[in-house]
Amino acid sequence: MKSIIGFFIKNRLWTNVLMFSVFGFGLIFYSGMKYSFFPEVEPSFIIIQVLYPGASPEEVEEGVILKIEENLEGLDGIERVTSVSRENFGVVNVEVVEGANIDKVLTDVKNAVDRIGSFPLGVEKPVIFEQKFRARTLSIVLYGETDRFNMKYIAENLRDELLASPNISQVAIEGLPNLEFSIEVSEANLRRYQLTFNEISRAVAAANINISAGKLDTRDEEMLIRAYGKSYFANELLNLVVRGNPDGTVIYLRDVATVKEQWEDVPDKSYYNGRTAVVLNVDKTAAEDILAVAKDAKAIVQKFNDSHREIQAVVIDDTTIPLRQRLMLLVNNGIAGLILVLALLGFFLNLRLSFWVSMGIPFSFAGMFILANLSGITINAISLFGMILVVGILVDDSIVIGENIFSHYERGKPALRAALDGTVEMLGPVTTSVLTTIIAFLPFFFLSGFLGKFIWQMALVVIAALSFSLMEAFLLLPAHLAHSKALSKKKKDLGPPRKYREIHPVHHSSHLLANAEISHAA
Repeated sequence: MKSIIGFFIKNRLWTNVLMFSVFGFGLIFYSGMKYSFFPEVEPSFIIIQVLYPGASPEEVEEGVILKIEENLEGLDGIERVTSVSRENFGVVNVEVVEGANIDKVLTDVKNAVDRIGSFPLGVEKPVIFEQKFRARTLSIVLYGETDRFNMKYIAENLRDELLASPNISQVAIEGLPNLEFSIEVSEANLRRYQLTFNEISRAVAAANINISAGKLDTRDEEMLIRAYGKSYFANELLNLVVRGNPDGTVIYLRDVATVKEQWEDVPDKSYYNGRTAVVLNVDKTAAEDILAVAKDAKAIVQKFNDSHREIQAVVIDDTTIPLRQRLMLLVNNGIAGLILVLALLGFFLNLRLSFWVSMGIPFSFAGMFILANLSGITINAISLFGMILVVGILVDDSIVIGENIFSHYERGKPALRAALDGTVEMLGPVTTSVLTTIIAFLPFFFLSGFLGKFIWQMALVVIAALSFSLMEAFLLLPAHLAHSKALSKKKKDLGPPRKYREIHPVHHSSHLLANAEISHAA
């Protein structure tokens, strides 16, 4: 290690190459990192959703959920199975064992559910999928004095405007019940036209559909033929043909039934400041940056409020606020640390020495960003906590080594010799001190469970920053002090000084220490 330190002290060029390389690559890798509020951990869940229209929660549980759970028993790779039964709907959550192949487990789960042939009549085909990573960025509340139909229209337009942003891909509307078409047929009309309820139901199902009619090939092109008959508004169903009689008369749906477009009957309602409200939840995927998503969403909300008076939009549950607060805390702590190092060391030693010592903070963070980007982590609340934790101890080793080099220089040694001797003398104590902190964070890499999936990111940040601070303290700091004017203060009178004779090289500075002859006066 002594020869490596001596090499960098003798070859200031390589010292600068190393320093600017770490700074340059650190800036590049930092610019490529994304921001997120929480570490982006891929979920290990498989979701099974089943629709059972008209069924109570008890019927959903007995007829669907319990049968699915029974068929999932004994499958490899499953940690636990939980379920929720609601009216008309049931969900089964399958948690996959850590380290298992989730694609294989997903295939086994699909096969197990497909084997079930005793579902009650009316149960729709189960939907089975792997849960993807989604993280809430913020929520937008639309509120005002208007009816639900107008609120739904405005909310859908705002959602489309949000999705048009290149940084936003996930927006969900919450707080509005589903729209339903109600077809009410009186018994008197059924007898009058000699119809049955099933006949009307079959006519609506057969006509209210989009179907493909094949394709037509020509010499120059291929034309697809498709019939669009599906209706999306209640009044469009009124002209639907129920029956054509042999005498040429046609019975329309409007002749025998009343069609209503109404909201689903649910007890949940959303209000904000006492007025009807709708919530738009804006989420981010693993490929998106939470700060970019929030910035675009807030700009669209501001534009919306400027063009609307009756309806207003308010941003709530903004998860970027605590993230920005942690970023500001990190920046403020880093600036405060730099100022304290510059002020105190500059007062007791000199400003040039304190400047090179303080360079340990940005150098360590630049190196840390390189390793953090390569490991695939984001700048989030956990990694920021590690940065805030380590920023106060990054320059401890540089302070100790810098002061010791200055002490050797004050005893009368030449700058190059003082830099080498002062650094080598502190090699053991400083390394032991830093390794003690590193070892304390190593167990975080071996934690299991949900906490272990992301807590290692804090340990990585701390260990990476401390490792680069050691590099700066042992390789860069001595060379900078030796070749700068940091060791040019007037020496104190400590009695008869030792005499050093230094032979300066003529052509090759790389042999400076090797050719220096040091002799002690009697």
